[in-house]
This record gives sequence, C-alpha cells and structure tokens, in this order.
Amino acid sequence: MDYGALLLQSLSKEQLEEQVAQKVSQFHGLLTREVAMKLIAKEKGLLKEEERKTDIAGIKKGAKRLIVEARVRKIWPVAEYRSGKRSRVVEIEDSTGSIPLVLWNDDVRMANGLRTKDSVAVRGASERNGELHLGYSGTVELVGRAQFSDLGALAAGEFNHVQGFVSRVQGFDRYVSGTSAKAGFSFWLSNGAREVQVLIWGKPDRGRGLRPGDEVILENALESGGRLELSEDARMLTRRKERMLLGKIESLEADGETLKARVGGREAAFDRENGLRFMGLSLAGDISLTTALTLKKKHLLNSSIAVRVRESGGRMIMER
Repeated sequence: MDYGALLLQSLSKEQLEEQVAQKVSQFHGLLTREVAMKLIAKEKGLLKEEERKTDIAGIKKGAKRLIVEARVRKIWPVAEYRSGKRSRVVEIEDSTGSIPLVLWNDDVRMANGLRTKDSVAVRGASERNGELHLGYSGTVELVGRAQFSDLGALAAGEFNHVQGFVSRVQGFDRYVSGTSAKAGFSFWLSNGAREVQVLIWGKPDRGRGLRPGDEVILENALESGGRLELSEDARMLTRRKERMLLGKIESLEADGETLKARVGGREAAFDRENGLRFMGLSLAGDISLTTALTLKKKHLLNSSIAVRVRESGGRMIMER
C-alpha cells in the first residue's frame, strides 16, 4: 500500500515530512520511512484492519474483523430489555468448537429464516468475553441450507428440522417431561409413511387452530423418547392446504376408468391419469385401470399416504 499517498489526502507535503521525521526520531532512527508512514496512518485511523478467516478454536481474546464459517447449532429467542435494546443469540459451531454469536438491535433480524444446521459465514465479528459480536458493517450470510430430517430416522437427543402434515390433534393436556408433568399441546406429524407425536411446551397456544392436513415445518425440534418437543426457542411454521389426503388407504376400487379410494375416512375419486399417479404407475393406454389396480391393490391397502389434492368436476387431481 502507498501510505504516503494515503496520508497526503489529509496532510500537506510539509506536514507529512515533519510527522515522519518525528516518528523516526521517537524510535531513535530505527524506523524506515515506510514503516513510519504506516504507523502514522494507523494512528490517524486511516488503515482498516484486514478481515481474517479463522476457525472457532483459533479465535483469540479481543480479536477483531473475523470471518468465521460455521453451522447453526441453536437459535435463542429475542431478549428485550427495559432500555429498549434487543438481542438474540445464535450459537454456531464447527469441527473445532462452538461459540455464541450475539446480535443486537437491528442486527437481530439477521437470524430471521436461519435454521438449525444451516451453514453460515459470519463477517466483521469481534471477540468479547467469550462471545462474538458484529461490528458496524458485520454480516451473517446463509451459505448452505440445512436439509429436512427424515421422520423415520430422527437422531435421539438431537435438534431436528422436519416437515410434514398434521395427521391428528390431541390438544391441550398435562404431559410427562422428565420426572414432572406440565401443560402442553400435542399433535401428530406425518410424512405419509411415519407418524411422530409433537409436544409444544413453550407457548403451547401455538398449537391452537391446528387441523389435520395442515402442512407444518418445525425448526429446532428436540427428539426425546421417540417424540419431538418444542420449547420456546423452537419455531413452528404452518400452511393450510385447501385439500389434503392423509392417512391409511382403507379401500380401493376401479369403476371403469375411475379409481375410487377411501383414505383416512375420506372418499376420493380419480380419473385414469390421476388414479395411476395415486398408485405410482405409468402404463400404456391399452392397459385398463382395473388391471392396474389388480397389480397394486394388495401392496397399497393399509399403507399410509400423504398427498396434496384439489377437486375438479367431481374428481380429485393430485398436485405436483
């Protein structure tokens, strides 16, 4: 870097030469002219420290302008203070360790949309008392979205990000948590093949209004004893679909080129195209729907399914 040119933006040539001479004299003539100008520029705040990439274990006390690439371990709820300030902690981790990232005031919104196990790049962070804090121009960038966990393969004791449909609602009651019982809201989440009980401990009123067929996304849901538990810092996003066919396939019949099905207590009729899709088949046009049903009926009956559908002209159309 040309430190002389940088200093001449705010100093005259005479002022620059005078200050360089003073700086060299302070170090008893041991400084080169270039080093002296660098020290002067730094003292005047003209030099910005370069951002430095580090892993979590390599973060030193008081370090500034750090770049840390990590995964989201946990997202805590927003804390509000009497002073009007707000903060939110996003705990991040990599292969070397974990550390809290504290977001303040307007920066709290940077946690919106983040999920457990997302990959993020934190830039412009400083270490303070064992925590990371963002500087004035600091950012949190999402670089990799976490995948949904399979309801059939939830890791015991781990936080999960899952998607499914409400298959049944149990409602408000007192449930056992560890050695005590406390109030909560219970419903069952399904992906069509597996059903898992969900207990909402934190803010159980969030379950009020859930209906079978609602699409649900759970973030930071803790697996505990074969069920999922939602504390206050876990998020639940819901979306109501106009029609949802969810549950066990109780009966299947072919009436000409119409497939009639009973699923979870609901009746549905499909034309040939959608009937074949329902059965997971792709057949030539000269093979009848009755023949197709003969091939698949035994395997489909009593199996669970979850599909989006809409009604048109008295028939169900499967949404893609």
